[in-house]
Formats: sequence, structure tokens, C-alpha cells
Amino acid sequence: MGNQVISLINKFEALLKKIAAVCLIGMALLTGADIISRGVLNTPIFGVEDIVAVLAVLTTGLALGYAENQKANIGVEFLYSKMNARTRRIVKIITTSLSVALFGLVTWRLYLYGCSMRESGEVSMTLELPTDMVIFALTFGFGCFTLTLLKELIMLFKGEE
Repeated sequence: MGNQVISLINKFEALLKKIAAVCLIGMALLTGADIISRGVLNTPIFGVEDIVAVLAVLTTGLALGYAENQKANIGVEFLYSKMNARTRRIVKIITTSLSVALFGLVTWRLYLYGCSMRESGEVSMTLELPTDMVIFALTFGFGCFTLTLLKELIMLFKGEE
């Protein structure tokens, strides 16, 4: 059962990584097209700021799980390397447990924030895109990030680092 859950989380990470990559490429292409449109046609692309902002949020939020899985995060390696293996394992369990709790809370609060944005009908300034959808997508990204941390915690308890 545990290996199936880990496999499912890994599939979510891979899917979100691909979506984040598409968002990043979309930001680059849209920004480039807007620059060319302003320079050549002297006309900006309408709503490009809204779209790029949404894509930036999605890129960041959806790539969190993959970045964690790849250990592409900032760590205090100098202090950590001075510890013995047992102490490092204990510190890793404590920090990962706290991270699961923190980002679980962030996910829950983002969901509640998205619900309040949906109720109020909040939209973006130029294109009037519903902001609750972006917040819910970000919530999903943080939820998957929390699951990635939980997967790491399970692996730590199983002795698989």
C-alpha cells in the first residue's frame, strides 16, 4: 500500500512539473511577443500582465513538489554536515514533520482563501479572470508539495533516505 501511495505522489510531481514548465515557457513567449508587439506595432498585448502574473504563480506553486524531490532547496549544509548520521536523521525527521504541518496549514488556509475569493467574485484587473481558480490551482500545488514532504517523512521512518 505504501509503495502505491509513493508512486502516485511521484506521478503527481511529474505531472505538475510538466504543467509548471509549460507555464514558464508560456510566460517567456508571451513576454517576448508583448515586447515585439510594443516595439514593432507600438501596441501592447491586452492583458499580458494578468496572464503573466497567473503563469508565474502557477509556475512557482506547481513546481514546489518537484523542487523538494530534487533537493533543489536551500539548506544549512555547513551545520548539517558537522552532525553525525543519527543526529542528522533526527533533525531531518523533526524538520520534515514541522514542514508537513506548516505546509498542510498553508494548503488549508489557501483553500479557505480561494473559497472567500469565489464568494466575493474577485477578478483580475484587466482581463477579469476569476482569481479563485488561480488560488485553487496554487492550493493544489501546495497540497502536492505537502504530500511530497509526507512521502519523505514516511521514507525517513522506513529508513530509506
